[in-house]
Amino acid sequence: MCTIAMPGHAGAVDPAGAGLQGPATIVVMDGSGSMWGQIDGRPKLEIARETVAAVLEGVDPARALGLIAYGHRRKGDCADIELLVPPAPGTAGAIRQAVDGMRFLGKTPLSAAVHQAAEALRYTEDAATVVLVTDGLETCAADPCALGAELEAAGVDFTTHVIGFGLTKEEGAGVACLADATGGRYLEASDAATLATALAETVAAAPPPEAPARTHFPGAVMMPDIALEPTGQTVGPNAEAPAELPFPPDGTIARCAASCEGDRLCAAWRYEPKGSYFVDHARCFRFAYGTEMDMRSFDPSEGWASGMKPDAELLIRPYTAAEAMSGTVPVVIRIAAPHAGLPVGWSAVPLGGQAAEAVAMPEAITGDWQTMLEPGAWQVEGEAPTGARFTGRIEVSAADGGAAQVFDLPQSRGPTLETDGMGEDAAAPAGGAAPR
Repeated sequence: MCTIAMPGHAGAVDPAGAGLQGPATIVVMDGSGSMWGQIDGRPKLEIARETVAAVLEGVDPARALGLIAYGHRRKGDCADIELLVPPAPGTAGAIRQAVDGMRFLGKTPLSAAVHQAAEALRYTEDAATVVLVTDGLETCAADPCALGAELEAAGVDFTTHVIGFGLTKEEGAGVACLADATGGRYLEASDAATLATALAETVAAAPPPEAPARTHFPGAVMMPDIALEPTGQTVGPNAEAPAELPFPPDGTIARCAASCEGDRLCAAWRYEPKGSYFVDHARCFRFAYGTEMDMRSFDPSEGWASGMKPDAELLIRPYTAAEAMSGTVPVVIRIAAPHAGLPVGWSAVPLGGQAAEAVAMPEAITGDWQTMLEPGAWQVEGEAPTGARFTGRIEVSAADGGAAQVFDLPQSRGPTLETDGMGEDAAAPAGGAAPR
């Protein structure tokens, strides 16, 4: 049987400690006697040799490749594991020559070989993938299932795929757990063609390109009429959040800004004036250096403001002093009595292929939700702590003279506040909410 180990990212090293940059592959070739077994009249070792050689032809020559063999020197020795070709670019020819010269004599220290390959690739420091191609089961008193759990727990991003070469369903189950434990796949190979396909999919295929890093932008120490809004994503490593501080009901923008300026953990702040979202007091929110931000513009008459320290780059789009409300329309979402006093968390998702981004409240509010939406169709949803939900499809018009468009949202499901039918699901609305 043979095992093929491949790291997913840069940073793999050979056992001698030489650092390798970029994708690297270690082929762990089984030299045990079970490889003399036949498929379609041909020894499995011949099929494996030819298939590995063919797969190597399809691998990018710039990729670092290496070879480990076990069971190829001595009979009955579970410690017979050897690095034959250190991983490096341009070693495909050396690997083919080494495999062709192997003898198939010994036992199958399958688990120890996979573990050694993982260690050679520094799996506890770098993402790594192992592709195990086996024609039989472990013969050295080790548990592949336990090994999978151990590697998954210790690895940074460790995955094992298993290819069963001529295994029965029952035999396959004995090694498929190694893939299951690490989030990998189990694939069956019953002949040369299916073995070649499985190897090509797991070894010769180019690694997926890394997602481009998202660009983030700085803000300004003072951003009048702007509300910074967390996206729910993070920027860089985890950062400790600043402590929540009491803020007086009549607190000012200057006081909110000063509370952040004097706190090393605070990267940005948002001031919400009294009366915003129908809250009868001013509020100040402070954010950590790892909090990714978008921003929303408000009319200068409302008194909103935000700020970001000079060393913080958290915005998903650039901020300029000319940030304005162009392209958006003031919208009010409300629910009718008897639910009007409920705190509700709101969100709005654009429909019909709009390029606009979804909008959500950072916390539940009591009363109407006032927000800015681009013209078009939106799916609006609100949820109260009681379990009551309010949903509807709204159409925001571009031509409304600048006046706020008001939409009433019906209850879609959850407990009502009426005596009759308390706790039963409310019927879904027949249609979307209508503007008033």
